[in-house]
Amino acid sequence: MATSTAISSTVQSVFDANRHDGLGLVISGALPLAAFVIVHGLAEMAGVTPLFFAPFGMPGWIGAVLHLASLPLFGIVRWLVAQSRDNGRVAMRWLVALMTGTIGLPFVAAPLDPLMLSLATVLLLLLGMATAVRVARVSPRAAWLMLPGLAWTGLSAFVGLSLAAGWSPPFSLTNGQGQSAT
Repeated sequence: MATSTAISSTVQSVFDANRHDGLGLVISGALPLAAFVIVHGLAEMAGVTPLFFAPFGMPGWIGAVLHLASLPLFGIVRWLVAQSRDNGRVAMRWLVALMTGTIGLPFVAAPLDPLMLSLATVLLLLLGMATAVRVARVSPRAAWLMLPGLAWTGLSAFVGLSLAAGWSPPFSLTNGQGQSAT
C-alpha cells in the first residue's frame, strides 16, 4: 500500500501545473493547447470545423496561429498567478473561463450570423479585460503577458462590429432591394 501511494504522489507531482519551476511553466503553457486539440478532435468527430478570424486578406491558418498563440500565454499567466494565495485563486478561475471561451469560440462561429459572432467576440473581449484586471491585482507582469491575446480578440471584435454595423438596417434594406427574389 505504501509503495502505490509513493508512486502515485510522485507521478502526480510531476504533472502538477502549479509547481513553481520550469516544468510547471511548460505544463501550464501546454495544457490550454492540449485542451484545444482534444476539443478539436471531438468537434471533428461531430463534423464541426473551427473558423478563425483572419482579416485583411491573410490566410486562415495565420489567423488560427495568432488565435492559438494566446492560449499558451494565458496558461503561463495562470501559472504566474497560481503562486499567490487568495487573489491568485480568483484570477485563476477567471483565466480558466477566458481560456474556455478562447478555445470554444472558433467552434461556435459557423452557425452564428455576423452580428451574433461579433457580439460573442465582444463578450470574450470583455471577459478578457475583466480577467486582466483581476490578474493585475496579483501580478502586473502577468497582466502584460495577456496583452497579445486581448489585442487579437479586440481587433476581431472591432472588425466584426464594424462589418455588422455596415450591413445592418437601414443599409441592409437598401442593399437587399437590388436583388431579385427567385
